Amino acid sequence: MLRDLFAHKGRVVMTLVAIALGVTATVGSWVVSDSIATTLAIRQTRDDVGVAVQSPGKEAVLTARDRDRLAGLPGVARAEGVTVGRAGIVGRDGKLVKASTVLDRAGTNWSNDKRFTVDAGTAPVRQGQIALNRTDAETAGFTVGDTVRVLLSGGRSDRAKVTALFTYHRLGPQAEPDSDKASDAVPVVAYDTVTAEKTLGARFHRIELTAAPGTAPAVLEKAARKAVPGDYPVETGTALADAASAQSAAEAQDLRLTMLPFAAVTLLVGMFVIANTFIMLVGQRTRQVALLRAVGARRRQVRTGIVLEAVVLGLAGGTVGSLAGVALGPVMISVMRPDDKVDFTVSPFAILLGYAVAVLVTVLAAYNSARRAAAVPPVAALRTDAVVPRETTRRRNLLGLSLVIIAGVMVIATADPSSSNTARIIGLVGAVVGVIGMIVLAPFFAARILHPLLRLLGVHGGPAVRLGLRNAAGDPRRTSGTATAITVGLGLVCAFATLSASFSGLIASTTRANVPVTTTVLQSAAGGESTLTPAEADKVKRLPGVSEVAGSRDVLAGLTYAGGRTERRISAIDPEALSSVLTPDITAGSADLKRGVVISQNQADMLGLDMNDTITLHLDARTSVTQPVVGIYDATELQASIFLDVARAPEPLRKQITTLYASGPDPAQARRSIERAFRDRPDVAVTDREGLVQQGLDQQRLAFTLMYAMFGVAIVIAVFGVVNTLVLSVMERTREIGVIRAVGARRLLVRRTIRIESIAISLFGALLGVVVGVPAGAVMQHAMFGQRLWDFTTPYTAISLALTGIAAAAVLAAIWPARRAAGINMLAAIASE
Repeated sequence: MLRDLFAHKGRVVMTLVAIALGVTATVGSWVVSDSIATTLAIRQTRDDVGVAVQSPGKEAVLTARDRDRLAGLPGVARAEGVTVGRAGIVGRDGKLVKASTVLDRAGTNWSNDKRFTVDAGTAPVRQGQIALNRTDAETAGFTVGDTVRVLLSGGRSDRAKVTALFTYHRLGPQAEPDSDKASDAVPVVAYDTVTAEKTLGARFHRIELTAAPGTAPAVLEKAARKAVPGDYPVETGTALADAASAQSAAEAQDLRLTMLPFAAVTLLVGMFVIANTFIMLVGQRTRQVALLRAVGARRRQVRTGIVLEAVVLGLAGGTVGSLAGVALGPVMISVMRPDDKVDFTVSPFAILLGYAVAVLVTVLAAYNSARRAAAVPPVAALRTDAVVPRETTRRRNLLGLSLVIIAGVMVIATADPSSSNTARIIGLVGAVVGVIGMIVLAPFFAARILHPLLRLLGVHGGPAVRLGLRNAAGDPRRTSGTATAITVGLGLVCAFATLSASFSGLIASTTRANVPVTTTVLQSAAGGESTLTPAEADKVKRLPGVSEVAGSRDVLAGLTYAGGRTERRISAIDPEALSSVLTPDITAGSADLKRGVVISQNQADMLGLDMNDTITLHLDARTSVTQPVVGIYDATELQASIFLDVARAPEPLRKQITTLYASGPDPAQARRSIERAFRDRPDVAVTDREGLVQQGLDQQRLAFTLMYAMFGVAIVIAVFGVVNTLVLSVMERTREIGVIRAVGARRLLVRRTIRIESIAISLFGALLGVVVGVPAGAVMQHAMFGQRLWDFTTPYTAISLALTGIAAAAVLAAIWPARRAAGINMLAAIASE
């Protein structure tokens, strides 16, 4: 085994590349998630707070009187009020600087405790001074001494001199917009306490209590709970730190769950490449193995030798892949968290995982070849060609056909757009089963496609085409084994490209169906979960030419119905909006929100709701609203699925306007009036229906770009598989190439032959990837968006680019094997065994 490895260094290198690339993706993903989790855990640790008392809901209600009362409790050494308010900084270009914290929570008051670490300058102490979060300041290009404009609530603004850049240390988990639990947010702006009271408000989001020496936090917590109403969140500093650590761990786990599937895809493709490599190697060593068997080698010894070879290659590939994954970690972090300072962390588990994955994948890929090698009879030493038993081929084809039929039944049986979640999962499983069936049938398709192609093009295509297609068609199993790696990678690209294209069409059609072209749309320029305020709505209502104004407050709410409890995104909106600035297609009942809620058809189907059924919406910790279903509208699952009269929403929610819709008798005049009024408000984005469409398209393209990049790694591995196959094929046909050269073939003809073979193998795999990927994408869009199975959009541009790219990659993949083949000494090749 060792002798064979050292005798075929090129073969070893190509196999190692396939193993190492998959391991690199796995280790890199783990290193990134470990680094981010460790950094978050370190930043969120504070030990200076005994107990924190927080305002309930989304509005600050704690007052200075509450702070003083809590400060007087036994065992309290100090009580510090934390102000949270609306603030955003304007960049040098006049645009709002986007931050990770929503505008409503981006401002706070300065305190000389462990909340802040001064990175540069000195803390603000009077009006006209301000401190900025270091990360946001660097993004905007501000430093100590600069004067910045700060946007405040109610359309107000303030100019102040930057006296400090700070790093903030959170107490508790990151604030979630739809949660009322104890939390903290990283501020962008910090004023001194007196100025903060004037600019951000006099009420506190949180009051932090420092325990006197000898006072246990649990005792202090109990006393604080008695001093405030029962719905006020009261937590010890230790409990909040634990919650922050738990959130960090959850974020790291989510990150792993997001990235590791891509790593798994690269490993799967690598497994195909490795398995095909071992199949070819065993085929080439049939006579060698048979001779070993003839002189007394046992089956177990042959099988063990192949498995040991796989283990050695796995360990070597694991070493290379783990080192590459660690080296790639900082690059991945800089791409995923460009504005954050992340402490690079490499855990021993990440390295062990890399080795475990490498060895396991390689051994699994090689085991079937080892078992086949052990079954070689001694008489095979007299044969030169391996023959695949006809019964094996028949069983394989029957298995593949059965899987495809089963998949078709599963998908068709769950094709109803109103299917339950369970049915949709069954449909997705069916799609996976169908893809597996097509891969199993790949040798059948290779034979049925390449042989007719050889007869068709062989006559007019010249000797290189004939020889190249003959080589590809001569061994359908080898061709399909090589092409399958490309099929998997490109199939995933086509599936998600179909999903993306369908998603794009859905966004456009949904927005255009529900928002009239005459409506002007206002949103927070900060994006994300940032909102507008009633002040903007009041300003729009007073503008000349504007007669219709409605604000939508979108929020994730708990929903209780006859079938159980779930969560859905709802839109609390003015009742008049559904017949003026919005135009939902009501298919049953009416759009009268004063009588109840209006729900989308697919949500009603999934929840088993009908007209006049009653549901209860849990809008926050204090407010629940029970309403009947008075209308059903035709919509997708991309938008808020339930409309509710805003008058029934709690006051804090009414103040958080997600989107503002406006129009008038002359829509163009209304639009001009709104644009003039908000010309000096970079925190307000004014757009229209087409702007909303483009916004949705840009967001989904960004999300899918990462997927394409990760799947591109799998295709790179697959191309290495093509190179590997061609190199081994050249080694296998050394004597044949020598004979062809001896009877007059030039080196150019040999190179062209290898190139044609590479293109034929690669394009076969690519076409099979398109055939399995597009239908899989159709099933995915049906399962994820609740659309009809046939309402998908074919991504012709993506498919064309992919096929062109694969063809170019095939030409590049053939360069080295072609040069190797053309450089064979014809006399030595003819004399070789």
